[in-house]
Amino acid sequence: MFNAMKEAEFSSDRPVSKLLYDSEAMRVVVFGLMAGQEIPPHTAPSRVVLHIVQGRGTFLTGRGEQPAQAGDFVITEPNEPHGLKAKDKTVMMAVIAPRP
Repeated sequence: MFNAMKEAEFSSDRPVSKLLYDSEAMRVVVFGLMAGQEIPPHTAPSRVVLHIVQGRGTFLTGRGEQPAQAGDFVITEPNEPHGLKAKDKTVMMAVIAPRP
């Protein structure tokens, strides 16, 4: 069992990512972002679920910017841009399936 809040790490320099699970079927990554930090929009050849575990921010997707808070998640399609801009100290979990 994993606890994303306990697994998340933070740096004042940049967002921190930590791989929690990796298989051919999927990859699970937790991100720790300080207020104002951003994961710039990028693409992956898989579906991606971005889930805000703690904090607030803005999802950056191919559908535009969407305000997000703890409990919110968005699903992006293969090759759709996805990213996050943190408004507060934020923990986000990403599930990428299948693993790229």
